[in-house]
Amino acid sequence: YKDIHMDVTNLAGSKSLLSRLEQYEANNGKIMSRLAQYDQALAGMENTGGDVLSAVMSAINSSSPQGLTGTIEGAFETVLNFLNSQNTEGYLFGGSNNDEPPVDLATINDLMAAAEPPTDIFRNNDLKATVRIDENRTLEVGMLADEIGLEIMTSLQRLALWANGVVPTSAPVPVGPSNSFGSPLSQEDQDFLVGEIANLETMIDNIAGFRGENGLNQKTMDDTMESLELQIDQTKVFISNIEDVDAAEAIANLTQRELALEVSYNVL
Repeated sequence: YKDIHMDVTNLAGSKSLLSRLEQYEANNGKIMSRLAQYDQALAGMENTGGDVLSAVMSAINSSSPQGLTGTIEGAFETVLNFLNSQNTEGYLFGGSNNDEPPVDLATINDLMAAAEPPTDIFRNNDLKATVRIDENRTLEVGMLADEIGLEIMTSLQRLALWANGVVPTSAPVPVGPSNSFGSPLSQEDQDFLVGEIANLETMIDNIAGFRGENGLNQKTMDDTMESLELQIDQTKVFISNIEDVDAAEAIANLTQRELALEVSYNVL
């Protein structure tokens, strides 16, 4: 070990680097799981928005509201479950306020009783999670319930109010009166549903946009994990080259020294 003092500083620095890289790798695994849960929730809300749009267009084309109210109520429950979804660290869409549900609702009646649009139903704060993913980069990975959920909750609120005979007051304010989706649909019902199509399409596009941003974060994390694995392997090799014994060389040196010692004994 007579030459190892030359490498002590490099060895200590390499072990410290290896520890940090392995910690990044462990943390990034949790982040990737969180991003996958975001994608699942956003995909679910996007599909739910599509289901509502399809039900609205079907009602317009057939002049029949059959199944429309049930679709609206089912969509509300689905979206609420996604926005209030949790992992081991708490509520996904609550910001740093992850110990209480970010959407304070229980039933669609609560949604109809909320402000228009329903900005008062959200309990998340504005602090998005930002994490360091390697030695040089940080990444904002947090998503907020009000940011991704306000539009779809507004659309569902408007449809639910109209279905209960109430004309929504959020913009654009439709022309009443509401006929509560009677069968067959009245002209006022038809006009209201036609007016909602553009809002629903915009809402679906915006959710798809959030999903795309999350997908970019997932791609960044995949690339980062590959880079970290390579750096960890290289660092382990560097450490091994300093401190690991070459068994063949060590045995040869030991044998040579034993022979030399035996010769010296024989001379004595």
